[in-house]
Amino acid sequence: MRLKFKSTVLALTVVAVLGLSSCGEDPAAPTISNVEVGENNSKTAAIGEELHMDAEIDAPGKISKIEVELHPESGSGDDIEAEFTNYSGQLNADFHEHVEIPSTAAAGEYHFHLKVTDEEGQTTEVDAEVDIQ
Repeated sequence: MRLKFKSTVLALTVVAVLGLSSCGEDPAAPTISNVEVGENNSKTAAIGEELHMDAEIDAPGKISKIEVELHPESGSGDDIEAEFTNYSGQLNADFHEHVEIPSTAAAGEYHFHLKVTDEEGQTTEVDAEVDIQ
């Protein structure tokens, strides 16, 4: 009888350990689709105006933050950065925002980064080239 009890306890322990370890899988990383940069996806912006941005975001691990960065391709001029936390906690979002292009920005080609970080710390990023005039 004692052997049967030990075998039952061992079997239940194995089942419990296997059940707990399979529950800890991280959700998939965020996805970014249908990205639009500039009005009508023109990939242009004007100094002293706003850059229009739109994208569909799906984050099974829930959105933590969305970051935008523009930096000059030539290396001269300042980076333009913005962080959006108003989408935090959402599984998906229609990201529609505008970033102000400062009147002090240098005209030229900029590299655009849109980065989504979920609550699990996973990130996804898309890039585009933007002409600031």
